[in-house]
Amino acid sequence: MENVFEDALESLDDDNDNPQKTYLHKPSLSKTHEESTNDLTQSLVECQQIIQLILENRLNEALKKTKEQENRSLYHSLLHSSISFMQAGMTFNQDDIEATIQALRHTTNMSKKYEPYRPWITFSLTSKSVMTEDELHAKLVYAEALLIRALLTFIQDQGLFSFISGALKIKECHDLFAKLAKNNDPSRFSSTLSHEHFDSGVRMGNGAFNLMIANLPQRIIRYLEFAGFSGDKDFGLNELEKSAMSKGLRAPLSALLLLGYHTYAAHIFGNSDGDLEKANMVIEHYLKKNSTVS
Repeated sequence: MENVFEDALESLDDDNDNPQKTYLHKPSLSKTHEESTNDLTQSLVECQQIIQLILENRLNEALKKTKEQENRSLYHSLLHSSISFMQAGMTFNQDDIEATIQALRHTTNMSKKYEPYRPWITFSLTSKSVMTEDELHAKLVYAEALLIRALLTFIQDQGLFSFISGALKIKECHDLFAKLAKNNDPSRFSSTLSHEHFDSGVRMGNGAFNLMIANLPQRIIRYLEFAGFSGDKDFGLNELEKSAMSKGLRAPLSALLLLGYHTYAAHIFGNSDGDLEKANMVIEHYLKKNSTVS
């Protein structure tokens, strides 16, 4: 049985100009677990500082910092890809789109280094392989990069082929987030901080997918359920709220998704008027956290 994560990687490899298949390999074993944990913690702290720049409307400065440090860690690379995508989404400029694609390739190539040759389900009756902390973070980073690449596909080209390609990437991404949720166990992380960042990302991904699918027309939902998708609006909103109110790296994005749904998307979908009290609660929470931001 092939690894779902490895299958997903191949879909992004199709975008790569190099026809030779890149095989997954683990990082150098010379680095101890303690050193790896310290590197991860430091990277998460630095990325939070860069996100603060975005919240202060210093997007160009944040983009420059992530570009300079995209080789530093998985999270620096993912953050650079995310900010590049934000810029491409605002400008629709072809150069910005190409820059985002290159950034995403770099992110996925980095994430491959952490993925061992190990299936999600082991056939061994005597032992059960357990993913390490680094592997879990790498899977999450890859799932997010895959989602960004799928969304970028729709921006880049709105033809039939792009629609199918984007839909396949979204299906793989949906499966990855669902599997990551099953592995969201605090005991598998070296610190509360590390798990909180991971947890916020998993909740954001599953929350966004559930909310998006649940608000589609019923006729389309029936087809999606046949293809393996499922959506629960209340569950999606609850997951996004937990992520938004956390101290995790994805909390600000989860907050934006919640605000966008309650103040705009809910009216567009026509399913409800949105919960303005919840939206106001999120705004008040972030105003207190960022009291110096004008």
